[in-house]
Amino acid sequence: MSVLSISTIYENIIGRIEKFTDTDNWKIKSVVCLTFLSVLLASPQFSGYEKTFSEIKGWQAFNQQKQHPLTPLHFSEGSNAAKRTFRLTVPVISKFFHLNNYTVIVFEWILNVVFLFFALLLFEKITRDKVIALLGLVGLTFIYNGHSGFTDNNAWFDVFAYLFFVLAMFYTNAILIFIFIFFAAWTDERAILGSILIFLWWKFNETKVSGFSFSSLLKIEKKSAVVILALLFYSIGRFLLMKYGSLSIPFKEVGVDVLLSATGAMGLGLWSALEGFWLLIIVCMIFLFTQKKYWTAFSLIGMMAVIMLAAFSVHDITKSAGYIFPVIFIAVSILAEKISQVDLRKILLLCALVCFLFPSYYYASHDHIAVWYKPVFVKAFDIFINQF
Repeated sequence: MSVLSISTIYENIIGRIEKFTDTDNWKIKSVVCLTFLSVLLASPQFSGYEKTFSEIKGWQAFNQQKQHPLTPLHFSEGSNAAKRTFRLTVPVISKFFHLNNYTVIVFEWILNVVFLFFALLLFEKITRDKVIALLGLVGLTFIYNGHSGFTDNNAWFDVFAYLFFVLAMFYTNAILIFIFIFFAAWTDERAILGSILIFLWWKFNETKVSGFSFSSLLKIEKKSAVVILALLFYSIGRFLLMKYGSLSIPFKEVGVDVLLSATGAMGLGLWSALEGFWLLIIVCMIFLFTQKKYWTAFSLIGMMAVIMLAAFSVHDITKSAGYIFPVIFIAVSILAEKISQVDLRKILLLCALVCFLFPSYYYASHDHIAVWYKPVFVKAFDIFINQF
């Protein structure tokens, strides 16, 4: 294929996107269409929930927490269910509003749609470009973060934390940022590390990338400071529950031993975190180093490395690595200020294309399990074959 024909294809794609984004309610249309495609290509479990609720330990733990949020859980020490003691956001919400398991699943679906909508708003707010915003959303839709609320049948509830993160980056009110980070931390401990990326997001916004340095990192600014304050309040609350509520979590199947045994999971595990968006991150890092923005580059690399090391220190790699996703918005924000709109469109088009074409997988280091979130037509074929 010639360079000319590739250029023609690109111009045709961008032209169609520009025409679409000039229509009324294009944001709602985009989210609806992408939700449909997400459910089609990474299909949820449409049946058998009653069996899921009774057999999966995660739902058993959730229902125990919903009834008695501050009562210790008693499951096998190495299990995911045993480590949910302080993941109280969803159980408390469910208890307060009297939500049953089916209602919680519907709630997850709704929040997944809301997550996609606010992600689109955030992309547009950063770039002031509808095309880039839509391309960014397409890519995000087809990685784990974009369908976690649709495909969750383990009571993981990651979509709650993901939505809190996007809202904490979208809204500028310090009180709201505090609330979103605080509740994200109580959704899953992995959100604590992800919140540091939100801290960097606001640091970059407060100082601009050109002015970011070690001294600015220590300077107290309102929006970035409330992120740390929220984590501090979370830590105090958790300490009090441990001291006076006799709550704790086991550390079996967590740590260095799991990390060292996960070498065979490094490749697909790392890829599953961002998939096509790794191209965006590489371009962003190249830009930062060529512009001698070393503090910015090493801050991002360091935080991403910490999140990925933590992800490989547990068995649920893709779930854990998913909390790195705020770096997508940070990278877009950095590049949007310094490179042309056309170049950023090309990068995000390629990212979106790779994310769309690569099948949705979930990877766990335990026995090197790679779970394919099968498309609807594959599941239909499986059902047909099993009839004979």
